[in-house]
Amino acid sequence: MTNTGSRVCFERSKYIVYEPYRGLHLAYHAKRFCFSARSKYQKIDIIDNEAYGRMLFLDSNVQHTSYDAQIFNEALCGAAGRNKAARVVVLGGGSGQTLLTLLKYPTIRTVTLVEIDKLLVESCRKYIVGADRAFRDGRVRVLIDDAFRYLHSTNEKFDTAIIDLTERPFGIRSNTATLRRLYMDINAKCKGHCSQYLGSSVPLAGGRQLKDVADRLSRKFFSKVKYVDVFIPSFGAPHTFMHAGYAK
Repeated sequence: MTNTGSRVCFERSKYIVYEPYRGLHLAYHAKRFCFSARSKYQKIDIIDNEAYGRMLFLDSNVQHTSYDAQIFNEALCGAAGRNKAARVVVLGGGSGQTLLTLLKYPTIRTVTLVEIDKLLVESCRKYIVGADRAFRDGRVRVLIDDAFRYLHSTNEKFDTAIIDLTERPFGIRSNTATLRRLYMDINAKCKGHCSQYLGSSVPLAGGRQLKDVADRLSRKFFSKVKYVDVFIPSFGAPHTFMHAGYAK
């Protein structure tokens, strides 16, 4: 880190810097860059960090750390496990961490993971501990496809959907129609059961806007809509998860 007057600069070769909202920058030191490339869809970085261990970033936004992945993924998938889901569709989840969590639940028979970014899957299988084992599990089917298009067009039925997408597909108001159609498809093909990561609970970060839109739309299609805010250490803030249609 170098100080140039009032500016604080981080060397790109040593840090990944993320701006969750204007005026705040989070800097993650890269003890080692394990993988760095730009796919058709996003910038992918996998680093080793002194505090959080192996970390995955998409467009500089932290997605996974070995330190607290269990906190995030249990918050996202726990409702499916408690309600004994057997057939699950995961929308996104290219890091393989959602799979690792779901496969621990004894009732899981099949998991269909739909991830649009093939390079993300390949890099995580190579560099994220446990990912390759999860993707090779006999209960898992991986489809490289657009998650929205797949769920809309498939004739398959599932017990629940896990929405493990970045905030970007939902983060702008013009995508309200996309979210509405997604909830309609989940209602028709996933028994009205789903869990969704909604982003930061901090109002400045914009996550509350997505929660407001999700809440208004989800209540039209799902019963028993619940929200849980969970503090994720590596994210530096509480983040919001939605669970719909579950008994508990």
